[in-house]
Amino acid sequence: MGLSTMNVPATLQPDGVTLRLEEKLTLPPGRVSVTIQPAEPRNGPTMLEVLGRIHQEQLQRGRQAMTEDEMAAEIAQMRDDDKDYEARWRAIWSQVVKPKPADR
Repeated sequence: MGLSTMNVPATLQPDGVTLRLEEKLTLPPGRVSVTIQPAEPRNGPTMLEVLGRIHQEQLQRGRQAMTEDEMAAEIAQMRDDDKDYEARWRAIWSQVVKPKPADR
């Protein structure tokens, strides 16, 4: 039996997984391959266009981008904060979790 292709209008549900077909299929039950393409072009700007607009607006307001040194310092601070956070949780768990008894 040859492969057949069908074009059936459908709506993608908010869960991002479920498709609601607008027509009943005449295929037997079983696995199928689905190709998705939007039925209508997207309205509005793309994510990159929005980010570009935000960047331009920030520059117009006089915002200065971080220097490499400032960025490195901020990353180092975040890593230190993460280490402190982890140390606090380790201290908490050391008081809660009891060690397993040794085998005799």
